[in-house]
Amino acid sequence: MAGFSLEKPLGETQALFLMNVIMFIISVLKLLSMQGKVCVLALVVIFMCTAPVAGSLSKIAPGAPVYIGESNLDISSALNGCHTIAWWKNSTDTSAPPAKNITVLEINTVSEKIFMFNISPEIFTGYLGRWYCEDKKPNFLVFEVFEPQLDIKVWDLDHNQDVSGKPVPLSTNITYRIDTNLFPALKPLNRPDGNPKDSFFTVSLTNPLGKGIGNIYTGSSGNSRTQILPFDSQPYITASPYLWKSGKDWDHSARNAVGDPLYPAGTYTFTVNQNLNNMKETYALRNSTDSAGKITRTATVTFVKVDTLVATTVTAQPVLTTMPVTTPPLSQTAVVTEIPDSSPVPTKTTYSPLPEWIALLGIGVAGLFIISRKQ
Repeated sequence: MAGFSLEKPLGETQALFLMNVIMFIISVLKLLSMQGKVCVLALVVIFMCTAPVAGSLSKIAPGAPVYIGESNLDISSALNGCHTIAWWKNSTDTSAPPAKNITVLEINTVSEKIFMFNISPEIFTGYLGRWYCEDKKPNFLVFEVFEPQLDIKVWDLDHNQDVSGKPVPLSTNITYRIDTNLFPALKPLNRPDGNPKDSFFTVSLTNPLGKGIGNIYTGSSGNSRTQILPFDSQPYITASPYLWKSGKDWDHSARNAVGDPLYPAGTYTFTVNQNLNNMKETYALRNSTDSAGKITRTATVTFVKVDTLVATTVTAQPVLTTMPVTTPPLSQTAVVTEIPDSSPVPTKTTYSPLPEWIALLGIGVAGLFIISRKQ
């Protein structure tokens, strides 16, 4: 029947694997105990028991979002005894006959098929949205189908804008930004058996030579404040958009111990991929161009050097004009200009002349005085 396979249920497969692991540990324990290495083995067992293990994103809760291309889903909890699921064009009105339905489990049968259900593109394309249980009243929501959407951008943190495919100065603070509708699959409310180890997103960064960058420097080598941070290559995305948090700390002008640039100018490429429940394999069987924006996406940014022109103040030098020097002839008298003395010059007192009749009168009086003296 379309939509599922005839393989063993996921729970049974996991139980069998766990049993084999336990039997192996017991065998090793017996072997090492005979050699007096029980303490070493005990430490190994403790480590195995305490080490975090990956969960599973295959089991969905009732009403959870699922995505076209997912395979081997455990929808047993979502079905809750339902046998037939149906899709109505107007999902708010389930009173009319459905536009499409699928019998997942025959009545009065027990099947492992509900543990290995596929959201097949051939069946669910064109029927996005809510799928309800048809054979139980009232109809309840089993799951909601979406087309996967995935995008990555190079984000300019200085100006809060998309600079994908554009040239920017080497000093620009950038990060990668992921926009996707797949993040609900990492929420425990929708996938109760999952944990952070189950992140299905991967991001890579390559330099202009096509070499991968696994770490970023926050400064030049030798600087006591420089940190080497791991590139966020396996983001755990539970909200969209998601931004690489350490992007702001990446020093694009950092240099190595001999002074060479660690990040030369040129084009850098970010690539994001996702593989939720083997979706990559599902789309690989289809047209390869169909995976763009669903399984993978790339974005580039080109760092360019900006030569800072240092403004130099130029002081204008005085222009010296050479005048011909002439020697005056000997017969020529040099004119010397004296600088007036600033000392006060005494003012000469002058008197105005007396009228003539007063002068004659005076002479006459003087003459009479002389005659009188002779007598």
